[in-house]
Amino acid sequence: MKADPEWRDGWFVVPWQVIFRDVDTFGHVNNAVYLTYFEWARAQLWFKLTGGASPTDISFIVARAEIDFKAQIAMEPIDVAVRIGAIRNTSFDTLYEIRRADGIIAATGKVVVVLFDWRSQSKVAISDELRQKMRAFQEEG
Repeated sequence: MKADPEWRDGWFVVPWQVIFRDVDTFGHVNNAVYLTYFEWARAQLWFKLTGGASPTDISFIVARAEIDFKAQIAMEPIDVAVRIGAIRNTSFDTLYEIRRADGIIAATGKVVVVLFDWRSQSKVAISDELRQKMRAFQEEG
C-alpha cells in the first residue's frame, strides 16, 4: 500500500509503486511513462494546494514538458517529488525528481502549466490570491 504524499526537504513527495504495465520488454520503465508519474504527482500537489479532489478541479493545461533520464527504474517502489518553480502571469513551472528506493535520482524534469478556463477555452491570469497561496504552500516544505 502506498503512503500518503508528504513534504520532505522542500519537495512534495508522492510515493508510487511501479506496476507491471509500466515496464517494457527490456525490464525497465518505458520513457513515456515518466510523464504519467509527473502528472500524478502534479495532480496530488494541486489537490493539496487547492483542496480539490477530482479531475474537474484541475484548472491548468500542460504547455511544455522536459525530462532528463539519469538511471533505469524497474518494478519497484519510487518517490515522485514535485515542487513549484517560477510563477509567471498565466503559467508556472513544476519541477520533478523521480527517486528510487536506494536513493538514486532516476530522472529530473520540468513541466510548464498554464492556468486554463475550460468554459471559455482560454488561458487565465494567476490571481494574486493563488500566487500567494502557491508561495506559502511551497514554503511549507
